[in-house]
Amino acid sequence: MTTLTYQFEQKRLDNFKWSDGSKLSGITALANDEKGRVRKQPLFYLETVSVENYEDDIYFVNNTDEPLRWVAPFKPYRNITEARAKLGDTSDENLRKVVLYSDDMDSVYQDVLPKQGVRIGSTHIMYDSDAMVQWFIHVPYKGPDTHYAIWQFNIVEKGGIRGTYPLLWDDFSKPSHMVSCDCLFEQADMPIEVSIYEERCAMLDRLIGSFGISNAIFILAINDVLYRYGVGWSAPYSESDIQAQDIAMKLTEQKPENAEAVKAIIQAVYDF
Repeated sequence: MTTLTYQFEQKRLDNFKWSDGSKLSGITALANDEKGRVRKQPLFYLETVSVENYEDDIYFVNNTDEPLRWVAPFKPYRNITEARAKLGDTSDENLRKVVLYSDDMDSVYQDVLPKQGVRIGSTHIMYDSDAMVQWFIHVPYKGPDTHYAIWQFNIVEKGGIRGTYPLLWDDFSKPSHMVSCDCLFEQADMPIEVSIYEERCAMLDRLIGSFGISNAIFILAINDVLYRYGVGWSAPYSESDIQAQDIAMKLTEQKPENAEAVKAIIQAVYDF
């Protein structure tokens, strides 16, 4: 995940129109994509908008007929381990990592309308010409066999992109120039959604006030697991905090030696 070193400026543009005549950018675009573009429409694509002579803004465009609850131009995490946070570390730096998205929340867009584009970054024709530029974009949307999923797009191009850049076709197939576009629909694979960021932060503050930093991180990590796997009453996020506290207390007291023993503790808490 990219750590922002400046105040991200959100911009939205309406009424984007997909043009079949637009040429795919990137050295990896293949001929079969060019042929398929006549009969395919992208669900999502990137569009460059010129700002100055040498600089382009990059917009993510929602080309569907449905609004998107949020668009995150970074890589959300599944747990605090992926965020490189540690249990038992009470330092300010570790606590910032536990919070997960503090450095990126300014770049999250809420309620992106159909045919609306949102600025996710910019490229400089001269400065970026020899560099490999990468973007991660996460979007909640349906999948081929599911009503809800989180789509994870990974774009890598030398010198950035130019013109129009499809991310996902309307038959849910991946454009050949894309590094990956993964449909995450299994709860175990889904990241902690940015939409619960404020709720999760409020819970962490409350836990720190009651149990101290170290114990609060432990309880929060347990609650993250309950949320991701849909255990008990774990949706919405804050409804499983009492169970997370009970599980943390029993784990500390009993010190289970294997996964089955941990599972038994969790089952006992929810049975109660």
